[in-house]
Formats: sequence, C-alpha cells, structure tokens
Amino acid sequence: MTGGTVGSEEKDGVISNEKNKDVAALWKEKSKSDIEFTKVYPYSILSENICTENWEMLLQELNKDIAGYSGIIITHGSDTLSYTSAMVSIFCKNFEIPVVLTGANKVLSDPESNGIPNFDKAVCIVRENKVGVWTVFDEIYPASSVMEANCFTDKFTLGECSGRYPDVDFANIKFKNKVMIIKEYPFADYSTVDFSNDVNAVLLVGYHSGTANEKSVKILANRCKLSGIPLYLQGLSSKSGVYSSTDNLIKSGVEPLYDMTTEYAFSYLMFEIN
Repeated sequence: MTGGTVGSEEKDGVISNEKNKDVAALWKEKSKSDIEFTKVYPYSILSENICTENWEMLLQELNKDIAGYSGIIITHGSDTLSYTSAMVSIFCKNFEIPVVLTGANKVLSDPESNGIPNFDKAVCIVRENKVGVWTVFDEIYPASSVMEANCFTDKFTLGECSGRYPDVDFANIKFKNKVMIIKEYPFADYSTVDFSNDVNAVLLVGYHSGTANEKSVKILANRCKLSGIPLYLQGLSSKSGVYSSTDNLIKSGVEPLYDMTTEYAFSYLMFEIN
C-alpha cells in the first residue's frame, strides 16, 4: 500500500492521505473472504508527490523473498499510476506470480468509488494465476502499455509496448532522476531549456504520428549535443512509415523510440541511465 486516493479520506472538500485506510480489510469484509494478505507500507503519499526514493523503496519490497505468495497487489494513486506501472512492468518482467497495480477514482467511503471493485479484479487476477504485470482501473491493462488517465473522464487508455527492456542489473537500483521530458507543441522554443541539473537524457514527446517541428528540435538537438546528452523522440510506431520531418531528425542524431508510451519510454530511460 503506497497511498493515493485509495488510501485517503475526504474532509471539507479536501482529500488527504490517511495511512490507516485499508482497502484489503474492506474488501475482505464485503466479500467474506478468507484470503490472507501480508500488508506492507513502503511509503504512504499522494502519488503526485512521488520521488525517486519512493520508487527505490517499492523496488526494495519487490526484491524481497516472495516464495509462498500467490501474487502481489500494489495500491497506488491514479495521477502517476501509469508511470509506476511502466516501471514495475520492467522490474517484474520475469516474476512467476501475478503483479497487479490498482487504485481508486474516489475515496473508499464515497459510494461512487471504484476502489473496492478495482481491488476485487486485482484479487481475481491473482486467483486465476494470470502471470504478468497488470494495471487495474475499471479495466484490466498490461502495465507496460497503460497511459495516463484523461483529466475529464478519469479513464486510462491503452498504448503499445515493444517489449524492449533495458539491459541493467536489477539487484540494487538507484534512480538518479535525470531524465527530462519535453512535450512538443506548436511554436515551441527550446533555446531556454536548462541542462544545469546534470540531465542525463532528454525524452521528447512528439505528436501522435511521431513528428516534431524540425527547426525547434534541431535547436534542442544541438544544445543536447553540446552538453553530451542523448535526445530521444517518443511517439513512433514500427507499423507506420516516418514522415520526412522525423526522418531528417533521426538522420541528425535524434534517437527514435518505437512502440513505447511516454510512461514506458521514461521508465526505460530511467533504468538505462542508472
């Protein structure tokens, strides 16, 4: 249990994290189940406040001996659920038991909350021994492909994942938080981007067709090159051809990332630059 809305309560219109909120206990009470849970609280926060140390704490728990367990359920806030899902999908890719991340759209005391139904689906995945890493939020998604929720509907969407994994030693991960995400937008001016905080990689999130403004990105690419920082372009699909603008950027040294969501590309690079 890591906090988030599923671990929060609302008072006077303000939702605050409450470590004593226990979705597993509420689910057991409602379902009359005799399933046994081992509950761990590596941290308890609103997920928008997540930092690299929190990911490291979570991985330390996932690195422990899991012999005898049928599965792992991680409760998490929805704001950064897709990012942690991508990270966990990489770390747990060889686990032989199901790993499920889930959360809630409203606090558990709200009758419209999907927290208990989501948790129930997570338990079903474990019961059915559906080995893999999954994200449950109304629907069931492969954790490597789930994308950030829509701010108007609270609905997550599904992207693609190439199945490309970073070649790293997972024994003792220390994230350096040195991947900068830059989102392409019309008339973007990247001449003022600050690399003074020892950025190790820049992830440019292109338009839906994997494109970006050539003039703007060439300025960014030159600044990255002078600083010795690799520049990656996300948004490309291996099933489609590339536009001439993208081809020109690739030829100029921008490294393309095919078939990856923003979240997966970010997590991939976070592991890669360890």
